[in-house]
Amino acid sequence: MESIKAIGLMVLWTVFSLYTLYYLGALENFRNPYLIVPISLSLLGIHMINMFIYFKVGGNKPYEWKKLN
Repeated sequence: MESIKAIGLMVLWTVFSLYTLYYLGALENFRNPYLIVPISLSLLGIHMINMFIYFKVGGNKPYEWKKLN
């Protein structure tokens, strides 16, 4: 159950972050050489925060699929 909560929080964080990048115009300025590094670092930061959320909320135990008997 914790994994599902963590995945839900990760989805919310990712959607919020990508909406913010869209609002700031990152999709329109991704070819600007001065904005490539900040945009890529923000994408890397989004990924790292997603990993942090998963391991803090979901714990170190990965998601286990239920076996059908």
